[in-house]
Amino acid sequence: MKRLSKKVIKIVNDYGSNLKNLSEDDKEFLIAQIDGVYEGFLETVFITCMWIAPNPIGDYTKDGQYGNGKVIPGLIAVGTYCIPIEGGKYLAIDYEIEDLI
Repeated sequence: MKRLSKKVIKIVNDYGSNLKNLSEDDKEFLIAQIDGVYEGFLETVFITCMWIAPNPIGDYTKDGQYGNGKVIPGLIAVGTYCIPIEGGKYLAIDYEIEDLI
């Protein structure tokens, strides 16, 4: 299974809760790294926050990943998706998917 690099983990630790403070280079790097491991994930979601979680959040989905979410039909879906990283921790990504029709 592919894993995210240590640089991704450092960037998320430094800025994850405030993604607006990321440089354009760091944003592009994060997107490329996450998309390289989980192709297509970022195409449909808007990321609101990222952090390193000691434990998974939500229900098991596949490949060691976990997630939870809530849908307001016709409007929005929100939730957290957890991707396994080194040391038994998880990259937790809070997301929104708008305009669900």
